[in-house]
Amino acid sequence: MSVESCREKIVNGALQMFLAEGIKNVTMDRIAASLSVSKRTIYEHFSGKEELVEDCLALFKRQYEEMTNKLKEESENSFVFLLSMIQRTIMLVRKINRNFFSDMETIFAKQQEQAKMDKVAMQKEFSDLLLQSQNDAFIQKDLSPEILSMMYYGMLTSLRDKSSYDFNKFSFPDVLQVFVLTFFRGVATEKGLKLIEKYDIKQ
Repeated sequence: MSVESCREKIVNGALQMFLAEGIKNVTMDRIAASLSVSKRTIYEHFSGKEELVEDCLALFKRQYEEMTNKLKEESENSFVFLLSMIQRTIMLVRKINRNFFSDMETIFAKQQEQAKMDKVAMQKEFSDLLLQSQNDAFIQKDLSPEILSMMYYGMLTSLRDKSSYDFNKFSFPDVLQVFVLTFFRGVATEKGLKLIEKYDIKQ
């Protein structure tokens, strides 16, 4: 096996474990055992767990961007794209251990700084998509896309507050689903509501 393919095997395998169990719960020993390689082999490619996690997060981001670009190409308009992304994201989050996100916040400060920069860019893109959806008469014209975008991402951020939501009683994906449905039903026109019902975001 080439050096490059071995590194890819380790990153792909480790990412699946991190997503399923969280980052803290997965040790380098367990990664080595699951991939049938020695821990020494892993350390020949990575200086430590932090470097491996950074590569895993970069892969996760690339995969998400590829999914986003594919959906954008397949969508007939901006509102369909937004609804498709919401649906696919909820399906994805249902497969990910919530510890994966909380571990990132507490362990990897460098990744959080990048996440803040990404959030600004995503908020701007979301605002643009809302504006296009307004122009297509799916979202109410008298609502500011920029304010709606700030509200949306502010409310998403609030979902990380465990004191506000009983995640022992309700799963994070279920809470997320109620949030996005409430948001889009509240801002949609009659035309937009019909499209929301068509997409039936209950995955």
